[in-house]
Amino acid sequence: MENHQAMGVGGTVSDNGILLGKRHFLFCREQTLHVEGWSFQAAPGFKIIAGGSANPFKTLISLYRDTDKVAQLCLTHRRTESQLSIEAVASDISLEVSAANRTVSVEDKG
Repeated sequence: MENHQAMGVGGTVSDNGILLGKRHFLFCREQTLHVEGWSFQAAPGFKIIAGGSANPFKTLISLYRDTDKVAQLCLTHRRTESQLSIEAVASDISLEVSAANRTVSVEDKG
């Protein structure tokens, strides 16, 4: 994990006294991030952040260019596999998904 930095946000208590839980994020400084058997490859200039979902059966994957979020994906975990869904993609980027290889790559259109 030398290329990844884990960030944790501690549990908090709501006004109703309900423990809201702990969320973990995985921030990747390199161009490839591996999450739940999937590889996410980003072109130079893009950043990948994984995690942050309050649902333990889902992992959110966010792709950023500078400070702008350009794509949001979601891995839903099942018993023996995970399903990838694309929630949002900016019109000026290219997102290529290979389900057979379990890879996702993102780059600028051009």
